[in-house]
Amino acid sequence: MKFKISSLLFFALCLRPNTSSSWDEWWAYEGISGPNYWGLLNPEWILCNKGKHQSPINIIPEKLVFDPSLSRLKLSSDYVNGSVRNTGRGILLKISKDSKVVISDGPLSYDYRFEHILLHYGHENSRGSEHRINGFTFAGELQLYAYNTHLYSNWSEAEVKSHGIMAIAILIKLTNYEHPEDNQQLLQMIHALKNLSSKTSQSQQIYNFSISDLLSESLKYYITYEGSLTKPSCSENVQWIILNKPIYISGHQLRLLRNLMESKGLGDNFRPIQPLSQRCVRTNIDFNNVCVKV
Repeated sequence: MKFKISSLLFFALCLRPNTSSSWDEWWAYEGISGPNYWGLLNPEWILCNKGKHQSPINIIPEKLVFDPSLSRLKLSSDYVNGSVRNTGRGILLKISKDSKVVISDGPLSYDYRFEHILLHYGHENSRGSEHRINGFTFAGELQLYAYNTHLYSNWSEAEVKSHGIMAIAILIKLTNYEHPEDNQQLLQMIHALKNLSSKTSQSQQIYNFSISDLLSESLKYYITYEGSLTKPSCSENVQWIILNKPIYISGHQLRLLRNLMESKGLGDNFRPIQPLSQRCVRTNIDFNNVCVKV
């Protein structure tokens, strides 16, 4: 077994790209380019294997630190325009530069402007989310990424700098209802995928996407911790906020999502759980008085 792993690593290293511009095409969610090898493929990704503040994590409610000083999150605006595309690893909604929705307050010391949204899901209904609650894996997870506009001028600069990134995780829960009422923005993303059968397809424009409707009333209660990007470079400069309330998706909608992708289907595009490593995970949810909906 030891020889087999060494041989795989040697093969992977021999196939590494020759230019920095092609690094992003190399990593994957499985095989010899999968999560266990991200930190070995590129020296700039060493945190993927050696970092101590990596994401995602398993959240254990009994071990959360209650912090009543955590205030409600605040949005500066609402609707955004953007483009949805199949990246070959997942579904990305890139928010246009003229859509300047900023989030602040809560655990944030700065203003953060939304940059893109990623959708994670699995080939099976029993898996798909990156974060877990008490070991429970949800059917999917929407992640909204924003960069620090006080300290940095763009995403590329903020991605590798201290306090550069904020990410909101919205867990997606499977429901028996055929048409859940609270996932219209998720459906808007799914419907935009009809012409995106492969990563070579052109992006599909999307208009009047409501950040406010997506986040709903969940801006008040959340869980937060300091972590990393869940893909290379795994930089440890992300303030994670996991919203208390999930959004819902039906089995039919999940099948539609999978069928819209390549024949083998995207999905299982989630990173395994990472060690907590003595980090403090805070919440403003008073479990004695608030009904936690997960």
